Amino acid sequence: MAEYYVKPQLYKGKLHEYCQKNKLQLEYKDVKMEGPPHDRVFTVMVVIGEREYPVATGKNKKEAKEEAAKAAWDSIAQENQTKQGSLPQTPQPQPPKPSPSLLIAFSSDTLEEIQPLDYISMLTKYGLKHNIMVDYKLEDESGPPHKKIFSYSCKIGDKIYGEGTGNDKKAARQAAAKHAYEQLRSQETSRAGRHAAVAISANSLLSNSSGLSSWSSENGTDSASKNMNSDGSLVNKMNDLTATPKNAAMKSKRESATKLAPSFSHPEAKYTKDERLIKDFEEIKLIGSGGFGNVFKAKQIIDKKNYAIKRVMCNDKVQREVQALAELEHENIIRYYTSWTGKDYLNFENSSSISRLRPDLLWDCLFIQMEFCEKGTLDDWIDEKRGKENYQTESLIKFRQIVTGVEYIHSKGFIHRDLKPLNIFISSEDKIKIGDFGLVTSMTDDLRTTNKGTKSYMSPEQAGDKYGQEVDIFALGLILFEILWIFSTGTEKIKEWQKIRECVLPEEFSKNFPLEKYIIEQLLSKDIAKRPSASRVLELLELVAEKNLNNAHTC
Repeated sequence: MAEYYVKPQLYKGKLHEYCQKNKLQLEYKDVKMEGPPHDRVFTVMVVIGEREYPVATGKNKKEAKEEAAKAAWDSIAQENQTKQGSLPQTPQPQPPKPSPSLLIAFSSDTLEEIQPLDYISMLTKYGLKHNIMVDYKLEDESGPPHKKIFSYSCKIGDKIYGEGTGNDKKAARQAAAKHAYEQLRSQETSRAGRHAAVAISANSLLSNSSGLSSWSSENGTDSASKNMNSDGSLVNKMNDLTATPKNAAMKSKRESATKLAPSFSHPEAKYTKDERLIKDFEEIKLIGSGGFGNVFKAKQIIDKKNYAIKRVMCNDKVQREVQALAELEHENIIRYYTSWTGKDYLNFENSSSISRLRPDLLWDCLFIQMEFCEKGTLDDWIDEKRGKENYQTESLIKFRQIVTGVEYIHSKGFIHRDLKPLNIFISSEDKIKIGDFGLVTSMTDDLRTTNKGTKSYMSPEQAGDKYGQEVDIFALGLILFEILWIFSTGTEKIKEWQKIRECVLPEEFSKNFPLEKYIIEQLLSKDIAKRPSASRVLELLELVAEKNLNNAHTC
Protein backbone atom coordinates (compact mmCIF):
# COMPACT_ATOMS: atom_id res chain seq x y z
CA MET A 1 0.00 0.00 0.00
CA ALA A 2 2.97 2.29 0.57
CA GLU A 3 3.44 2.68 -3.18
CA TYR A 4 0.01 4.35 -3.38
CA TYR A 5 0.55 6.74 -0.47
CA VAL A 6 -0.71 10.26 -1.15
CA LYS A 7 0.56 13.20 0.87
CA PRO A 8 -1.96 15.20 2.93
CA GLN A 9 -3.79 17.94 0.99
CA LEU A 10 -3.32 16.02 -2.28
CA TYR A 11 -6.20 13.55 -2.08
CA LYS A 12 -8.70 15.87 -3.78
CA GLY A 13 -6.39 16.35 -6.74
CA LYS A 14 -5.58 12.63 -6.96
CA LEU A 15 -9.24 11.67 -6.78
CA HIS A 16 -10.15 14.27 -9.38
CA GLU A 17 -7.45 12.92 -11.70
CA TYR A 18 -8.70 9.36 -11.17
CA CYS A 19 -12.30 10.31 -11.99
CA GLN A 20 -11.24 12.27 -15.06
CA LYS A 21 -9.19 9.38 -16.36
CA ASN A 22 -12.06 6.94 -15.89
CA LYS A 23 -14.78 9.38 -17.00
CA LEU A 24 -16.59 9.31 -13.68
CA GLN A 25 -18.73 11.99 -12.10
CA LEU A 26 -17.23 13.29 -8.84
CA GLU A 27 -19.28 15.20 -6.27
CA TYR A 28 -18.65 16.49 -2.75
CA LYS A 29 -21.91 16.35 -0.81
CA ASP A 30 -22.45 18.51 2.29
CA VAL A 31 -23.99 16.23 4.91
CA LYS A 32 -24.32 18.52 7.93
CA MET A 33 -22.80 21.37 9.92
CA GLU A 34 -22.69 21.26 13.73
CA GLY A 35 -21.33 23.28 16.63
CA PRO A 36 -21.31 26.97 17.66
CA PRO A 37 -20.14 29.65 15.19
CA HIS A 38 -16.64 29.79 16.70
CA ASP A 39 -16.16 26.00 16.63
CA ARG A 40 -17.97 24.58 13.59
CA VAL A 41 -17.66 20.97 12.47
CA PHE A 42 -18.46 20.24 8.82
CA THR A 43 -19.35 16.76 7.53
CA VAL A 44 -18.82 15.96 3.84
CA MET A 45 -19.28 12.83 1.72
CA VAL A 46 -17.71 11.93 -1.64
CA VAL A 47 -20.09 10.56 -4.27
CA ILE A 48 -18.60 8.97 -7.40
CA GLY A 49 -21.17 7.99 -9.97
CA GLU A 50 -24.03 6.59 -7.92
CA ARG A 51 -21.82 5.31 -5.11
CA GLU A 52 -21.46 7.07 -1.76
CA TYR A 53 -18.21 6.82 0.20
CA PRO A 54 -17.59 7.20 3.98
CA VAL A 55 -18.29 10.62 5.49
CA ALA A 56 -15.50 12.76 6.95
CA THR A 57 -15.34 15.85 9.15
CA GLY A 58 -13.27 19.01 9.35
CA LYS A 59 -13.13 22.43 11.00
CA ASN A 60 -14.01 24.04 7.67
CA LYS A 61 -15.41 22.83 4.35
CA LYS A 62 -12.01 22.69 2.68
CA GLU A 63 -10.59 20.44 5.40
CA ALA A 64 -13.71 18.27 5.43
CA LYS A 65 -13.56 17.80 1.65
CA GLU A 66 -9.90 16.81 1.82
CA GLU A 67 -10.65 14.26 4.53
CA ALA A 68 -13.62 12.91 2.55
CA ALA A 69 -11.39 12.60 -0.54
CA LYS A 70 -8.87 10.67 1.55
CA ALA A 71 -11.59 8.32 2.81
CA ALA A 72 -12.84 7.69 -0.73
CA TRP A 73 -9.31 7.19 -2.07
CA ASP A 74 -8.46 4.73 0.72
CA SER A 75 -11.69 2.78 0.05
CA ILE A 76 -10.98 2.50 -3.69
CA ALA A 77 -7.35 1.54 -3.07
CA GLN A 78 -8.31 -1.09 -0.49
CA GLU A 79 -10.96 -2.65 -2.73
CA ASN A 80 -8.64 -2.90 -5.68
CA GLN A 81 -5.74 -4.15 -3.61
CA THR A 82 -8.00 -6.96 -2.47
CA LYS A 83 -9.14 -7.76 -6.01
CA GLN A 84 -6.05 -6.99 -8.08
CA GLY A 85 -3.30 -5.83 -5.75
CA SER A 86 -3.14 -2.48 -7.51
CA LEU A 87 -5.07 0.68 -8.08
CA PRO A 88 -7.79 0.36 -10.74
CA GLN A 89 -7.05 0.92 -14.38
CA THR A 90 -10.77 0.67 -15.02
CA PRO A 91 -13.41 2.32 -12.84
CA GLN A 92 -14.87 0.33 -9.99
CA PRO A 93 -17.79 2.65 -9.17
CA GLN A 94 -20.33 2.55 -11.99
CA PRO A 95 -21.18 5.89 -13.60
CA PRO A 96 -24.82 6.97 -13.69
CA LYS A 97 -26.85 6.28 -16.81
CA PRO A 98 -26.95 9.22 -19.22
CA SER A 99 -29.94 11.47 -18.88
CA PRO A 100 -31.40 13.52 -21.74
CA SER A 101 -31.32 16.55 -19.43
CA LEU A 102 -27.55 16.43 -19.12
CA LEU A 103 -25.41 18.65 -21.30
CA ILE A 104 -23.18 17.25 -24.01
CA ALA A 105 -19.63 18.64 -23.90
CA PHE A 106 -17.07 18.73 -26.67
CA SER A 107 -14.28 16.18 -27.00
CA SER A 108 -11.53 15.84 -29.53
CA ASP A 109 -12.86 12.47 -30.67
CA THR A 110 -16.23 11.90 -29.05
CA LEU A 111 -19.09 13.52 -27.20
CA GLU A 112 -19.54 12.81 -23.50
CA GLU A 113 -22.46 13.37 -21.14
CA ILE A 114 -21.69 15.61 -18.14
CA GLN A 115 -23.62 17.51 -15.52
CA PRO A 116 -25.07 20.93 -16.37
CA LEU A 117 -22.39 23.62 -16.32
CA ASP A 118 -22.27 27.37 -16.69
CA TYR A 119 -22.48 27.96 -20.47
CA ILE A 120 -20.64 31.29 -20.25
CA SER A 121 -17.76 29.65 -18.39
CA MET A 122 -17.64 26.79 -20.88
CA LEU A 123 -17.36 29.19 -23.81
CA THR A 124 -14.78 31.29 -21.93
CA LYS A 125 -12.62 28.17 -21.53
CA TYR A 126 -13.21 27.38 -25.21
CA GLY A 127 -11.98 30.85 -26.18
CA LEU A 128 -8.89 30.49 -23.97
CA LYS A 129 -8.03 27.11 -25.45
CA HIS A 130 -8.47 28.14 -29.07
CA ASN A 131 -7.31 31.78 -28.83
CA ILE A 132 -10.61 33.12 -30.14
CA MET A 133 -12.73 35.97 -28.83
CA VAL A 134 -16.09 35.19 -27.23
CA ASP A 135 -18.14 38.31 -26.64
CA TYR A 136 -21.69 39.21 -25.58
CA LYS A 137 -23.54 42.29 -26.79
CA LEU A 138 -26.73 43.80 -25.40
CA GLU A 139 -29.05 43.91 -28.41
CA ASP A 140 -32.32 45.03 -26.83
CA GLU A 141 -33.88 46.07 -23.52
CA SER A 142 -37.62 46.25 -23.20
CA GLY A 143 -40.49 46.05 -20.72
CA PRO A 144 -41.46 48.13 -17.66
CA PRO A 145 -38.82 48.93 -14.99
CA HIS A 146 -40.09 46.21 -12.65
CA LYS A 147 -40.13 43.54 -15.36
CA LYS A 148 -37.30 44.15 -17.81
CA ILE A 149 -36.53 41.80 -20.67
CA PHE A 150 -32.95 41.77 -21.95
CA SER A 151 -31.68 40.35 -25.22
CA TYR A 152 -28.02 39.47 -25.79
CA SER A 153 -26.09 38.05 -28.73
CA CYS A 154 -23.11 35.72 -28.41
CA LYS A 155 -20.30 36.36 -30.87
CA ILE A 156 -17.49 33.84 -31.40
CA GLY A 157 -14.74 35.16 -33.59
CA ASP A 158 -16.46 37.45 -36.06
CA LYS A 159 -19.75 35.56 -36.28
CA ILE A 160 -22.87 35.77 -34.13
CA TYR A 161 -23.78 32.25 -33.05
CA GLY A 162 -27.05 32.98 -31.29
CA GLU A 163 -29.20 35.25 -29.20
CA GLY A 164 -30.88 34.78 -25.86
CA THR A 165 -33.33 36.64 -23.67
CA GLY A 166 -33.85 36.72 -19.92
CA ASN A 167 -35.29 38.71 -17.05
CA ASP A 168 -31.83 39.97 -16.13
CA LYS A 169 -28.62 40.55 -18.06
CA LYS A 170 -26.81 37.49 -16.75
CA ALA A 171 -29.71 35.17 -17.58
CA ALA A 172 -29.86 36.62 -21.10
CA ARG A 173 -26.12 36.11 -21.61
CA GLN A 174 -26.46 32.56 -20.33
CA ALA A 175 -29.27 31.90 -22.79
CA ALA A 176 -27.19 33.31 -25.66
CA ALA A 177 -24.19 31.24 -24.54
CA LYS A 178 -26.40 28.15 -24.36
CA HIS A 179 -27.52 28.56 -27.93
CA ALA A 180 -23.97 29.19 -29.13
CA TYR A 181 -22.83 26.11 -27.21
CA GLU A 182 -25.53 23.99 -28.83
CA GLN A 183 -24.59 25.29 -32.28
CA LEU A 184 -20.98 24.27 -31.68
CA ARG A 185 -22.17 20.93 -30.34
CA SER A 186 -24.26 20.37 -33.46
CA GLN A 187 -21.30 21.35 -35.60
CA GLU A 188 -19.12 18.89 -33.70
CA THR A 189 -21.61 16.08 -34.22
CA SER A 190 -21.97 16.74 -37.93
CA ARG A 191 -18.23 16.71 -38.47
CA ALA A 192 -17.47 13.70 -36.26
CA GLY A 193 -15.43 11.12 -38.12
CA ARG A 194 -14.49 13.58 -40.88
CA HIS A 195 -11.83 15.67 -39.15
CA ALA A 196 -10.63 16.69 -35.69
CA ALA A 197 -13.10 18.55 -33.48
CA VAL A 198 -12.65 22.27 -32.87
CA ALA A 199 -14.05 22.33 -29.37
CA ILE A 200 -12.76 21.71 -25.87
CA SER A 201 -12.75 18.36 -24.15
CA ALA A 202 -15.15 17.33 -21.40
CA ASN A 203 -12.18 16.65 -19.12
CA SER A 204 -10.92 20.21 -19.59
CA LEU A 205 -14.35 21.59 -18.77
CA LEU A 206 -14.61 19.49 -15.62
CA SER A 207 -11.16 20.45 -14.38
CA ASN A 208 -11.52 24.16 -15.08
CA SER A 209 -15.14 24.76 -14.11
CA SER A 210 -15.27 23.19 -10.65
CA GLY A 211 -15.49 26.54 -8.87
CA LEU A 212 -18.22 27.97 -11.07
CA SER A 213 -21.92 27.93 -10.39
CA SER A 214 -24.19 25.69 -12.48
CA TRP A 215 -26.76 27.39 -14.61
CA SER A 216 -29.95 26.15 -16.22
CA SER A 217 -31.95 27.89 -18.88
CA GLU A 218 -34.96 28.46 -16.65
CA ASN A 219 -34.32 32.23 -16.47
CA GLY A 220 -33.76 32.75 -20.18
CA THR A 221 -34.75 31.51 -23.60
CA ASP A 222 -32.70 31.23 -26.76
CA SER A 223 -33.55 32.01 -30.35
CA ALA A 224 -32.14 31.04 -33.71
CA SER A 225 -28.62 32.10 -34.51
CA LYS A 226 -27.78 34.28 -37.42
CA ASN A 227 -24.87 34.98 -39.75
CA MET A 228 -23.71 31.33 -39.59
CA ASN A 229 -21.36 29.94 -42.24
CA SER A 230 -23.27 27.85 -44.76
CA ASP A 231 -21.69 24.64 -43.46
CA GLY A 232 -22.14 25.61 -39.83
CA SER A 233 -18.40 25.66 -39.27
CA LEU A 234 -16.68 27.88 -36.72
CA VAL A 235 -14.66 30.83 -37.98
CA ASN A 236 -10.98 29.92 -37.76
CA LYS A 237 -9.72 32.20 -34.98
CA MET A 238 -10.95 35.39 -36.64
CA ASN A 239 -8.62 34.97 -39.65
CA ASP A 240 -11.23 34.06 -42.29
CA LEU A 241 -12.31 37.65 -42.95
CA THR A 242 -14.27 38.70 -46.01
CA ALA A 243 -11.96 38.87 -49.01
CA THR A 244 -11.74 42.60 -49.56
CA PRO A 245 -8.56 44.54 -50.45
CA LYS A 246 -8.55 46.15 -46.98
CA ASN A 247 -8.93 42.81 -45.18
CA ALA A 248 -6.38 41.18 -47.46
CA ALA A 249 -3.90 43.89 -46.52
CA MET A 250 -4.60 43.37 -42.83
CA LYS A 251 -4.18 39.62 -43.23
CA SER A 252 -0.88 40.15 -45.05
CA LYS A 253 0.27 42.48 -42.27
CA ARG A 254 -0.56 39.90 -39.59
CA GLU A 255 1.18 37.10 -41.50
CA SER A 256 4.28 39.28 -41.90
CA ALA A 257 4.20 40.06 -38.20
CA THR A 258 4.11 36.37 -37.37
CA LYS A 259 7.17 35.66 -39.53
CA LEU A 260 9.11 38.60 -38.13
CA ALA A 261 8.22 38.05 -34.47
CA PRO A 262 10.95 35.53 -33.56
CA SER A 263 13.74 37.85 -34.78
CA PHE A 264 12.15 40.91 -33.09
CA SER A 265 12.55 42.94 -36.30
CA HIS A 266 8.82 43.74 -36.32
CA PRO A 267 8.13 47.05 -34.50
CA GLU A 268 5.37 45.51 -32.37
CA ALA A 269 7.75 42.74 -31.18
CA LYS A 270 9.72 45.15 -29.00
CA TYR A 271 7.79 44.16 -25.88
CA THR A 272 6.32 40.77 -26.71
CA LYS A 273 6.86 37.55 -28.61
CA ASP A 274 3.21 36.47 -28.45
CA GLU A 275 2.02 35.88 -32.02
CA ARG A 276 -1.62 36.77 -31.39
CA LEU A 277 -0.75 40.07 -29.76
CA ILE A 278 1.51 40.96 -32.68
CA LYS A 279 -0.97 39.75 -35.32
CA ASP A 280 -4.12 41.39 -33.99
CA PHE A 281 -2.78 44.62 -32.48
CA GLU A 282 -0.60 47.56 -33.45
CA GLU A 283 0.95 50.55 -31.65
CA ILE A 284 1.74 48.33 -28.67
CA LYS A 285 3.16 50.32 -25.76
CA LEU A 286 4.24 49.15 -22.32
CA ILE A 287 2.38 51.32 -19.77
CA GLY A 288 2.88 49.43 -16.51
CA SER A 289 4.95 46.73 -14.80
CA GLY A 290 5.02 45.16 -11.38
CA GLY A 291 4.83 41.92 -9.45
CA PHE A 292 1.75 40.99 -11.47
CA GLY A 293 3.51 41.19 -14.85
CA ASN A 294 2.96 43.88 -17.50
CA VAL A 295 0.20 46.02 -18.98
CA PHE A 296 0.19 47.26 -22.57
CA LYS A 297 -1.84 49.81 -24.43
CA ALA A 298 -2.57 48.39 -27.89
CA LYS A 299 -4.79 49.29 -30.83
CA GLN A 300 -6.76 46.37 -32.27
CA ILE A 301 -6.31 46.20 -36.04
CA ILE A 302 -9.92 45.20 -36.75
CA ASP A 303 -11.81 47.94 -34.91
CA LYS A 304 -9.00 50.52 -34.45
CA LYS A 305 -9.84 50.88 -30.75
CA ASN A 306 -7.35 51.05 -27.90
CA TYR A 307 -7.38 48.27 -25.31
CA ALA A 308 -5.44 47.42 -22.18
CA ILE A 309 -3.68 44.05 -22.48
CA LYS A 310 -2.52 42.56 -19.20
CA ARG A 311 0.25 39.93 -19.50
CA VAL A 312 0.70 37.73 -16.44
CA MET A 313 2.10 34.34 -15.58
CA CYS A 314 -0.53 31.58 -15.70
CA ASN A 315 -1.65 30.56 -12.21
CA ASP A 316 -4.79 30.13 -10.10
CA LYS A 317 -4.79 33.81 -9.15
CA VAL A 318 -5.12 35.08 -12.71
CA GLN A 319 -7.69 32.43 -13.57
CA ARG A 320 -9.73 33.75 -10.62
CA GLU A 321 -9.35 37.28 -11.96
CA VAL A 322 -10.58 36.30 -15.43
CA GLN A 323 -13.55 34.39 -14.06
CA ALA A 324 -14.56 37.34 -11.88
CA LEU A 325 -14.18 39.87 -14.71
CA ALA A 326 -16.24 37.65 -17.02
CA GLU A 327 -19.10 37.66 -14.50
CA LEU A 328 -19.08 41.40 -13.81
CA GLU A 329 -20.79 43.86 -16.12
CA HIS A 330 -21.27 47.36 -14.73
CA GLU A 331 -20.57 50.90 -15.87
CA ASN A 332 -18.13 51.41 -12.98
CA ILE A 333 -16.19 48.18 -13.54
CA ILE A 334 -13.42 47.75 -16.12
CA ARG A 335 -14.92 45.80 -19.01
CA TYR A 336 -13.43 42.41 -19.84
CA TYR A 337 -13.38 41.35 -23.50
CA THR A 338 -11.42 38.14 -23.84
CA SER A 339 -8.24 36.33 -22.83
CA TRP A 340 -5.80 33.85 -24.32
CA THR A 341 -2.68 31.92 -23.39
CA GLY A 342 0.75 31.99 -24.99
CA LYS A 343 4.51 31.83 -24.44
CA ASP A 344 6.16 35.18 -23.78
CA TYR A 345 8.72 37.14 -21.82
CA LEU A 346 7.87 38.62 -18.43
CA ASN A 347 9.48 41.70 -16.91
CA PHE A 348 8.95 42.13 -13.18
CA GLU A 349 9.77 45.43 -11.53
CA ASN A 350 9.84 46.09 -7.77
CA SER A 351 8.97 42.47 -7.03
CA SER A 352 11.22 40.77 -4.51
CA SER A 353 9.33 37.47 -4.70
CA ILE A 354 9.71 36.79 -8.42
CA SER A 355 12.46 39.12 -9.58
CA ARG A 356 14.68 36.05 -9.92
CA LEU A 357 12.89 35.10 -13.14
CA ARG A 358 15.12 35.74 -16.13
CA PRO A 359 13.63 38.08 -18.75
CA ASP A 360 15.34 36.17 -21.56
CA LEU A 361 13.24 33.04 -20.95
CA LEU A 362 9.74 32.33 -22.21
CA TRP A 363 6.95 31.58 -19.73
CA ASP A 364 3.38 30.34 -19.94
CA CYS A 365 1.41 33.59 -19.90
CA LEU A 366 -2.21 34.65 -19.83
CA PHE A 367 -3.17 37.73 -21.81
CA ILE A 368 -6.29 39.59 -20.63
CA GLN A 369 -7.88 42.08 -23.03
CA MET A 370 -9.76 44.82 -21.16
CA GLU A 371 -11.20 48.28 -21.58
CA PHE A 372 -8.55 51.00 -21.79
CA CYS A 373 -9.13 54.13 -19.71
CA GLU A 374 -7.67 57.17 -21.45
CA LYS A 375 -7.54 59.38 -18.34
CA GLY A 376 -5.38 57.05 -16.29
CA THR A 377 -5.90 56.21 -12.63
CA LEU A 378 -7.44 57.95 -9.66
CA ASP A 379 -3.89 58.27 -8.34
CA ASP A 380 -3.04 60.33 -11.45
CA TRP A 381 -6.10 62.51 -10.78
CA ILE A 382 -4.96 63.09 -7.17
CA ASP A 383 -1.53 64.19 -8.43
CA GLU A 384 -3.18 66.54 -10.91
CA LYS A 385 -5.25 68.20 -8.15
CA ARG A 386 -2.38 68.40 -5.66
CA GLY A 387 -1.84 72.00 -4.57
CA LYS A 388 -5.12 73.14 -6.13
CA GLU A 389 -8.41 74.20 -4.49
CA ASN A 390 -12.14 73.65 -4.94
CA TYR A 391 -11.97 70.07 -6.19
CA GLN A 392 -14.08 68.56 -3.40
CA THR A 393 -17.35 68.54 -5.36
CA GLU A 394 -15.66 66.53 -8.11
CA SER A 395 -14.16 64.28 -5.44
CA LEU A 396 -17.59 63.38 -4.07
CA ILE A 397 -18.93 62.64 -7.56
CA LYS A 398 -16.05 60.26 -8.20
CA PHE A 399 -16.37 58.65 -4.77
CA ARG A 400 -20.07 57.98 -5.34
CA GLN A 401 -19.19 56.14 -8.56
CA ILE A 402 -16.53 54.12 -6.72
CA VAL A 403 -19.04 53.08 -4.05
CA THR A 404 -21.61 52.21 -6.72
CA GLY A 405 -19.06 49.88 -8.33
CA VAL A 406 -18.19 48.30 -4.97
CA GLU A 407 -21.90 47.82 -4.20
CA TYR A 408 -22.22 45.87 -7.46
CA ILE A 409 -19.11 43.76 -6.73
CA HIS A 410 -20.50 42.88 -3.29
CA SER A 411 -23.94 42.09 -4.73
CA LYS A 412 -22.26 39.41 -6.87
CA GLY A 413 -20.70 37.80 -3.80
CA PHE A 414 -17.13 39.03 -4.34
CA ILE A 415 -14.55 40.86 -2.21
CA HIS A 416 -12.09 43.00 -4.16
CA ARG A 417 -9.43 43.10 -1.41
CA ASP A 418 -7.16 45.62 -3.14
CA LEU A 419 -9.10 48.87 -3.52
CA LYS A 420 -6.76 51.84 -3.84
CA PRO A 421 -6.35 54.84 -6.18
CA LEU A 422 -3.90 52.94 -8.42
CA ASN A 423 -6.54 50.26 -9.11
CA ILE A 424 -9.32 52.74 -9.90
CA PHE A 425 -9.38 54.12 -13.43
CA ILE A 426 -11.02 57.03 -15.23
CA SER A 427 -12.45 56.67 -18.74
CA SER A 428 -12.41 59.24 -21.51
CA GLU A 429 -16.01 60.08 -20.47
CA ASP A 430 -14.70 60.89 -16.98
CA LYS A 431 -16.38 57.82 -15.53
CA ILE A 432 -14.87 55.76 -12.70
CA LYS A 433 -13.88 52.17 -13.54
CA ILE A 434 -12.72 49.77 -10.81
CA GLY A 435 -10.06 47.36 -12.06
CA ASP A 436 -7.28 44.95 -11.07
CA PHE A 437 -9.23 41.96 -9.76
CA GLY A 438 -6.09 39.90 -9.17
CA LEU A 439 -6.88 39.48 -5.46
CA VAL A 440 -10.64 39.08 -5.79
CA THR A 441 -12.17 36.29 -3.73
CA SER A 442 -15.63 34.89 -3.26
CA MET A 443 -17.72 35.12 -0.12
CA THR A 444 -18.37 31.37 -0.47
CA ASP A 445 -14.71 30.53 0.19
CA ASP A 446 -14.29 29.05 3.65
CA LEU A 447 -10.93 30.62 4.46
CA ARG A 448 -9.27 33.81 3.28
CA THR A 449 -5.57 34.22 2.66
CA THR A 450 -3.75 36.47 5.10
CA ASN A 451 -2.07 39.81 4.37
CA LYS A 452 -3.35 39.99 0.80
CA GLY A 453 -3.61 43.48 -0.65
CA THR A 454 -1.71 46.76 -0.39
CA LYS A 455 -0.75 47.21 3.27
CA SER A 456 -1.40 50.95 3.40
CA TYR A 457 -5.03 50.34 2.37
CA MET A 458 -5.62 47.00 4.08
CA SER A 459 -8.06 46.71 6.96
CA PRO A 460 -6.72 45.44 10.33
CA GLU A 461 -8.58 42.12 10.05
CA GLN A 462 -6.82 41.24 6.78
CA ALA A 463 -3.86 40.20 8.89
CA GLY A 464 -5.94 37.11 9.68
CA ASP A 465 -7.86 34.64 7.54
CA LYS A 466 -11.41 35.41 8.64
CA TYR A 467 -12.91 38.53 7.11
CA GLY A 468 -15.61 39.62 4.70
CA GLN A 469 -16.67 42.47 2.46
CA GLU A 470 -16.03 44.91 5.30
CA VAL A 471 -12.36 45.03 4.21
CA ASP A 472 -13.42 46.88 1.06
CA ILE A 473 -15.45 49.33 3.16
CA PHE A 474 -12.36 50.16 5.23
CA ALA A 475 -10.41 50.93 2.05
CA LEU A 476 -13.27 53.18 0.89
CA GLY A 477 -12.86 55.26 4.06
CA LEU A 478 -9.19 55.88 3.30
CA ILE A 479 -9.93 56.70 -0.34
CA LEU A 480 -12.66 59.17 0.62
CA PHE A 481 -10.32 61.07 2.92
CA GLU A 482 -7.49 61.00 0.37
CA ILE A 483 -9.54 62.55 -2.46
CA LEU A 484 -11.22 65.12 -0.20
CA TRP A 485 -8.03 66.24 1.58
CA ILE A 486 -5.21 65.84 -0.93
CA PHE A 487 -1.82 65.99 0.78
CA SER A 488 0.46 68.72 -0.52
CA THR A 489 3.30 66.22 -0.99
CA GLY A 490 3.83 62.47 -0.99
CA THR A 491 6.11 62.87 2.01
CA GLU A 492 3.30 64.46 4.00
CA LYS A 493 1.03 61.52 3.18
CA ILE A 494 3.61 59.03 4.41
CA LYS A 495 4.03 60.99 7.63
CA GLU A 496 0.30 61.35 8.38
CA TRP A 497 -1.15 58.16 6.88
CA GLN A 498 -1.01 55.98 9.98
CA LYS A 499 -3.01 58.60 11.88
CA ILE A 500 -5.65 58.56 9.15
CA ARG A 501 -5.81 54.75 9.31
CA GLU A 502 -6.50 55.09 13.03
CA CYS A 503 -9.19 57.69 12.23
CA VAL A 504 -7.30 60.59 13.77
CA LEU A 505 -8.30 63.24 11.24
CA PRO A 506 -6.86 66.78 10.94
CA GLU A 507 -8.80 69.34 12.98
CA GLU A 508 -9.28 71.60 9.97
CA PHE A 509 -10.73 68.72 7.95
CA SER A 510 -13.18 67.88 10.74
CA LYS A 511 -14.28 71.52 10.87
CA ASN A 512 -14.76 71.92 7.11
CA PHE A 513 -16.27 68.51 6.38
CA PRO A 514 -18.33 67.39 9.43
CA LEU A 515 -20.68 65.05 7.51
CA GLU A 516 -17.84 63.54 5.52
CA LYS A 517 -15.91 63.08 8.78
CA TYR A 518 -18.86 61.17 10.21
CA ILE A 519 -18.95 58.86 7.17
CA ILE A 520 -15.19 58.25 7.32
CA GLU A 521 -15.38 57.39 11.01
CA GLN A 522 -18.00 54.74 10.20
CA LEU A 523 -15.99 53.31 7.33
CA LEU A 524 -12.75 53.11 9.35
CA SER A 525 -14.34 51.63 12.46
CA LYS A 526 -12.23 48.87 14.03
CA ASP A 527 -15.50 47.12 14.87
CA ILE A 528 -16.48 45.59 11.52
CA ALA A 529 -20.10 45.37 12.67
CA LYS A 530 -20.23 49.17 12.74
CA ARG A 531 -18.97 49.60 9.19
CA PRO A 532 -21.90 50.32 6.86
CA SER A 533 -22.61 48.36 3.70
CA ALA A 534 -21.87 49.96 0.34
CA SER A 535 -25.60 50.55 -0.12
CA ARG A 536 -25.76 52.40 3.19
CA VAL A 537 -22.72 54.50 2.21
CA LEU A 538 -24.61 55.63 -0.89
CA GLU A 539 -27.49 56.74 1.34
CA LEU A 540 -25.10 58.72 3.54
CA LEU A 541 -23.63 60.37 0.45
CA GLU A 542 -27.13 61.53 -0.48
CA LEU A 543 -27.26 63.43 2.82
CA VAL A 544 -23.94 65.09 2.01
CA ALA A 545 -25.22 66.07 -1.45
CA GLU A 546 -28.38 67.58 0.05
CA LYS A 547 -26.35 69.56 2.58
CA ASN A 548 -24.04 70.90 -0.11
CA LEU A 549 -27.04 71.85 -2.25
CA ASN A 550 -28.66 73.74 0.63
CA ASN A 551 -25.40 75.54 1.37
CA ALA A 552 -25.12 76.57 -2.27
CA HIS A 553 -28.66 78.03 -2.19
CA THR A 554 -27.98 80.05 0.96
CA CYS A 555 -24.78 81.58 -0.39
